[in-house]
Amino acid sequence: MKRLLFPLILFLLLVSEGVALDLLPSFLTSSDTLIVPHWVLMFLILVCLFYDTSETFFAIVYGVCFGLLVDVVYTGVLGVYMFIYPFSLYIVHLLKRFLQTNLSMTIIIAFITISITEFLLFFIFTIVDIVDVTMTTFLLHRLLPTILANIIFLIPIYLLSVKHLHRWSDEHFGKHRI
Repeated sequence: MKRLLFPLILFLLLVSEGVALDLLPSFLTSSDTLIVPHWVLMFLILVCLFYDTSETFFAIVYGVCFGLLVDVVYTGVLGVYMFIYPFSLYIVHLLKRFLQTNLSMTIIIAFITISITEFLLFFIFTIVDIVDVTMTTFLLHRLLPTILANIIFLIPIYLLSVKHLHRWSDEHFGKHRI
């Protein structure tokens, strides 16, 4: 049953991303501002930081699988999220070796990860000619609101899941994990 827990949580987050914007007040969604929920990525950051060891890459594997699902469900271009999510999570995997894993550092890591993800998405979608906006418009109307919204989502999910992720990691890898 525990093997199905991560995919189930990630699937529920994937489905929730689709209705997230409908739950926001209309003045936030009716303006030029574009908020992109990356809830799957936020949870995978926590998995990478608090479940994976330095030798395991569960978050990256789930990033490939659920990145493909995000591509299939929400975008018209296959492979973009499937590439970007694991790439961003690999950077998180590298960063966790040098940084402490507490709430403030997790927020900083999430900020970096969302920024990398959004810049890569902007770059790829600009090359493919899906997006035609200036960098200033992108920064003000997509990147900053997306970072803020996802950090606001990250804080409660962090508080709810970190102890469970540590416990599951200890059960799976032993108490002497790195």
